[in-house]
Amino acid sequence: MHILMIECNPNGIAGIADALALGHDVTFVSADPDFYLGASPLAEAAFAHDRCDIIKSTEAFSIDELERLAKEINAQKPVHGVMTYSEYHTVHAASVARSLGLPGMSVEGALNARHKHRTRLTLEKTDVRQPRFVSVADPKDMAAAVHKIGFPCVVKPSDGTASLHVLLLRDDQELTDYLAELAKVDDYGRGVTRIPEIVVEEFVEGELVSVEACVLQSGEIVNLGITDRNLSGFPYFIEMGLTYFRGHPLQDELFAMNEKVLKGLGVDFGFIHAEYILAEGGPVLCEVNGRLTGGIVPQLMELSSGVNAYLEVIRQALGEKPELPVPGDVIAGGHWFGSPVDGEIVSIGFDKLQGTPGFVEALAYAKPGRTVSRLSKSNFDWLGHLIYTGKDRDEATGRVRAALDDIDFNLSVKVAR
Repeated sequence: MHILMIECNPNGIAGIADALALGHDVTFVSADPDFYLGASPLAEAAFAHDRCDIIKSTEAFSIDELERLAKEINAQKPVHGVMTYSEYHTVHAASVARSLGLPGMSVEGALNARHKHRTRLTLEKTDVRQPRFVSVADPKDMAAAVHKIGFPCVVKPSDGTASLHVLLLRDDQELTDYLAELAKVDDYGRGVTRIPEIVVEEFVEGELVSVEACVLQSGEIVNLGITDRNLSGFPYFIEMGLTYFRGHPLQDELFAMNEKVLKGLGVDFGFIHAEYILAEGGPVLCEVNGRLTGGIVPQLMELSSGVNAYLEVIRQALGEKPELPVPGDVIAGGHWFGSPVDGEIVSIGFDKLQGTPGFVEALAYAKPGRTVSRLSKSNFDWLGHLIYTGKDRDEATGRVRAALDDIDFNLSVKVAR
């Protein structure tokens, strides 16, 4: 079978490698394939595979150009499935699948999930609990929107991901500084241009969790499990630790709400990730992502369920019924780490972790000699992660948090002058 992959994400390269191992052909379209070579240890071998074709297209973010290119690829070698693991390209994958007559999410549903202002506006007149919000397309209107919502409030680009440029604002000076910083951002890399819409929302206090789900080709929504998501601390929203499990006290309410959200948005196909804030009055919708959850969560899914979610995304794109990664008796937890200060990495060691109860993996993303910043603004500040398992959520979480103290982290810093 021939799979057309439209961009990816660093961890999703594992899906390409798995597809090749199963004997599938993969055509990978990217504006910057070299990005993945520097971000995934699996990319070099996957890209060099004789059944993997790499097409570099600087216009890959243009849907018209991408559809033209996809039809050209399909004419040369028939495509059997279209997919992406990239949040930035969910609408692109839906559009190309439609143009080729292949399984995929409706373009309308993909747009409603992809753009946060569309999510809010589409669900505004339903009974889904959302923060009070204002959608702004012109920075000149930001002050009025912020004052309408009131401080503290949360501001976020409508098309962002990985908590990039998401900020808790507490006063007018922080708003001025935020707009000045955002004005410098025209794109997110790999040819991904930023749209002008910004969402201003009331700040809702509460634990952040996500519901991982799959919408089958029949339209049936299957809620798989819940991922808790611990944040580093305001004013930024950096995810640091998580577990994937079933049995949350609000699980039934979250699952029922998730079905309303997906149906309301027209999200009708594929693996879906939706985040909720557990506020005092009940769950409040944070955002919806029309693709498989990212980061290390697919690894946690496989550890708990025995199912490789990356492969199941591929199987579903090929028109097959996917096996679903529902959490089992073993619970897996992960935690990212970063640098406490600016400096240059000397070494990151995990020798003390080997053989400790529940240890699965310790991985550093940065090599010695790399200059790093203090973990402060977004998920892009992560320097590595740990994964542990346990008999329940508390044990897995306790093990991985304790292990953070045993990382041998050496940094060269400049003296105060």
